[in-house]
Amino acid sequence: MARDDAVSRRLSGIVVEHYDVRGSDGPALLADLARRGPKGFHGMTHWRYDYRYRYEPAPQGGCRVSAVSTSVTGRILMPRWVDEARAPAPMREAWQRYVAALMRHEEGHMATGQALTRALQSDLGTLAAPTCNQLKAHVDRTAEALIADHHARDRLYDAETRHGTTQGAFLSLP
Repeated sequence: MARDDAVSRRLSGIVVEHYDVRGSDGPALLADLARRGPKGFHGMTHWRYDYRYRYEPAPQGGCRVSAVSTSVTGRILMPRWVDEARAPAPMREAWQRYVAALMRHEEGHMATGQALTRALQSDLGTLAAPTCNQLKAHVDRTAEALIADHHARDRLYDAETRHGTTQGAFLSLP
């Protein structure tokens, strides 16, 4: 991952923020990561979705969804090692491999939020019902099921990757 000295940067709806960690040797760095990491982790992603829809009377009777718009935004929190420049080259290289893998893992969480908005767009866009009130209830039930499914996918992603460990997001310092 390229070094980013800004506290955060905005990338297509994703804000990447950093928290500082310190340590001139492996044990000190690992201890500071454990102390400062969000909720006991070294990285964290929060995604937020939004969806809106319009409906209209259907030509054959009833009511149908006529338009759906969705969006997703996210915040990725990553560590920034402030003592990196003073560390030995092997330790810096291990750190760079680690934060690159951690970022890939966190981007995987963001992909789940992006998948949710695509699912909302496609699934809600096909709905129709005998009345507009029934359609609203059907849209709500469908959206709630999709949202629950994608939150479950996010949890499964962490379980399958062991919070990124199987993707290389573990810090093994020389």
